[in-house]
Amino acid sequence: MFRINFLKSLAAFVLVIFSFNSSAGEVDAKTYITNLTTELQQALQTGLEQGLLGDDAYLDTVIDEHILPHVDQEYLSRRVFHPRWEDIAAANKTDEAQEAVISSLRRTYRVALNAYNGQKIDIGNSRDKPKFSVVRVKVHTTNNAHLMDFALRQQEGEWRVFDLSVDGVVFSKTLNGSIRRNLESDDVDNVINSIRPDTES
Repeated sequence: MFRINFLKSLAAFVLVIFSFNSSAGEVDAKTYITNLTTELQQALQTGLEQGLLGDDAYLDTVIDEHILPHVDQEYLSRRVFHPRWEDIAAANKTDEAQEAVISSLRRTYRVALNAYNGQKIDIGNSRDKPKFSVVRVKVHTTNNAHLMDFALRQQEGEWRVFDLSVDGVVFSKTLNGSIRRNLESDDVDNVINSIRPDTES
């Protein structure tokens, strides 16, 4: 599964990316990310000051209301479970597979968000391609800085994040690699269960 350092680097700051409800037709990818940071950093700071970032129920509410609706969950799940997605679909298990990915995401965010301590966030350049954009975010910590790349594409007139990386480590590839053995040898149920947080060894 994920390394703890990767999880903390990834999740403690991902929240700033997702809570602003902007139409893709109104703003470009970089503007979308830029608009999010100030507002969401303030929300995180408020949660920190009120001691809410250690409350699992509070974090789950924040995640479910402000993060998950902005993620292209099916496409991310396809990337995580590649090359077994067709088998999962044939077994009518796509909902279960997406739920497993989202459970892993939710756990990742919940574990890491209470590590937030007011770090500075800078928005870098956007690499705009015909079908998607990648926006770089630099997150400063007490002793270091992390480079995060957010891959976004337009879905039904709104931006959706379909993958992300921290210091070059890609979320979907990392999770996919962690279950590679299961993808090659196990049945569909075992493949799905292999990424559930409660089955982590």
